[in-house]
Amino acid sequence: MISSKGEGPAIDNPLRSEADLARIRRFEPRDELAYVLDAIKQIKATLAGRVPLIGFAGAPFTLASYAIEGGHSSSFAHTKSLMYGHPAAWHRFCETVADVIGEYLVAQIEAGVDAVQIFDSWSAR
Repeated sequence: MISSKGEGPAIDNPLRSEADLARIRRFEPRDELAYVLDAIKQIKATLAGRVPLIGFAGAPFTLASYAIEGGHSSSFAHTKSLMYGHPAAWHRFCETVADVIGEYLVAQIEAGVDAVQIFDSWSAR
């Protein structure tokens, strides 16, 4: 479950162990996020070419950190613990996240966005 605390998403049940990471599954964005793609199509039609429509997604480290930390973090203690304590699980998790993000961006392009942007707000921290 995701809720909002005012500083980005807040994850009610953050991923904190290797077993948590192993339970993450790939999904097809065209199916599970079809409502977003439908919105893109509707917005694109409404814009009628007047301005470009930009799609977006969070970058793998940013999304992984939110999922692991449970929300905003200054220290990334839980993320670093998983990265350094369970590197193979961390890499599998990030690969899954990156694959889904890639498919989601492709689906947005197929739905009609003119460009996509990846927001990587946490990787430099």
